[in-house]
Amino acid sequence: MTATTLETDLAGLVAQASEGAVTPAQALAEPHSLGLLGLTSLGFLRLIHAVERRYGVALDLDDDVSYLDTIGSLAAHLRERGV
Repeated sequence: MTATTLETDLAGLVAQASEGAVTPAQALAEPHSLGLLGLTSLGFLRLIHAVERRYGVALDLDDDVSYLDTIGSLAAHLRERGV
């Protein structure tokens, strides 16, 4: 995957949400799941909150949340919502 500005920005948010446990480079290294890379449930909550604030979107957590699996899938999900 060639990282776009959105993916690069999301990778930075992952690094912040994980408090450095997952680096931006690791987050961009698809197809690795963010959870398998070490993003904890608290880290996912931090990431969701950061994404919602930064991009002004509400992420629906009641249905399929597989879009949170990788940077690429999260970026695609955000693009579908006009980001």
